Order: sequence, then structure tokens, then C-alpha cells
Amino acid sequence: MRAHTQIRRRMALAALAVAAAATLAACGFHRRIAQPLNYERIALSGFADRSTMADEIRRALPSTAHIAANVLESQVVIEAIEDTQKTTVEASTAFGQVRELELHCKLRYRVLDPNGTELLPLADIERFRDMTYDEKDALAKDTEQKALYRDMQSDMAYQLIRVLAAVGKPAGPAAQAQAARAASAAVAPAAPSSGISAVEWAASQAAGH
Repeated sequence: MRAHTQIRRRMALAALAVAAAATLAACGFHRRIAQPLNYERIALSGFADRSTMADEIRRALPSTAHIAANVLESQVVIEAIEDTQKTTVEASTAFGQVRELELHCKLRYRVLDPNGTELLPLADIERFRDMTYDEKDALAKDTEQKALYRDMQSDMAYQLIRVLAAVGKPAGPAAQAQAARAASAAVAPAAPSSGISAVEWAASQAAGH
């Protein structure tokens, strides 16, 4: 009898786990897994000294990458144009007591190479979150608000790293910019003695040959 009870309990727990996974998937939840990058040295530019967004980007990097000391030592640059957090009152009582807040995080950025060439134009990543509020629990609500902002920025950081992974792919914007520079450089040097065309030479330079 006891064995049957344990089996039923395990089956119920398994069903709950499947239902929870399905619910999370329907809500757009994704596991935060560090994306592999073609870059090892990444510079952060335009962020405030104590930017929590910059902190989350550091945490989201895979183990093969790190933040470079400066732009000149980097392979790619994430430049922050706008890095903000905004809290708005969404609902209050007739006596002016706040009951609901909306939290808003925004990062406007672009991706450059160390020479300042734009690999990815201006783009925005934003998150919104609602939270209840009660002046009686002001301290606890302040802690909750900071935790929610940090969670939102963590999610944004992983999205940014996914974008950065796409930028660095062989057919991504970084490769296209490199090919364009190689094509421009092909005009300056004398024609190679092998007899290949300037276009073929530029393509070989972009491929690293």
C-alpha cells in the first residue's frame, strides 16, 4: 500500500513539473545560458561607473570572454547610449497612497569594432514589470524593487549577449564590415603578381588568407 502511495506521489510531482515547464514556456521564459562568442575581449563604453546593467553584462559573458581594460585592447565594443531605470505609479488610493508601480528598464546601445566602425546600429532592449506597493512594508518593497530591477537587467544582458553572438558569426555584421574594409584596401596596393582579380584578393583578405 505504501509503495503504491509513493508511486502516485511521484507521478503527481512529475505531472506538476511538466505543467510548470509548459506554463513557463508559454510565458516566454528561457533558461539563461551563456552564449558562445567569437570574441574574447569585450569593452563596455558609455556606462556609468556603478551601472548595474554593466554588472549584469559581465555576469552574462561565457567563461571564454572577459571585459577588456579599454577599447584599444578589445575586439568589440558595446557602447551604451542610454542606460536607465524608471519607476512609475500605476495605481493609488483616493488618499494618494501608492498601491501599484510599473518598473521600466531600458538600454539603448550600438556595437562597434575598436576602430569605431559600427557593426550594429542603435538598438533598444527594454523590460517592464508591475509590482504591488504598501507604505507599511516600505523597506521590504524597496528590497523587492531592487531585486526585480536586477532580474530584468539580467534578462536583458543575456539577450544582448545573444545579439553579440550573432554579430560575430561568419556571415554576421562583423564579418561583413571586415570584408568591406578588405575590399576598400584592395584599391590601394598594386595588383598581385598571381594574376587574381582585386575582388578575389579582397575576399582572400577577409577570409584571413
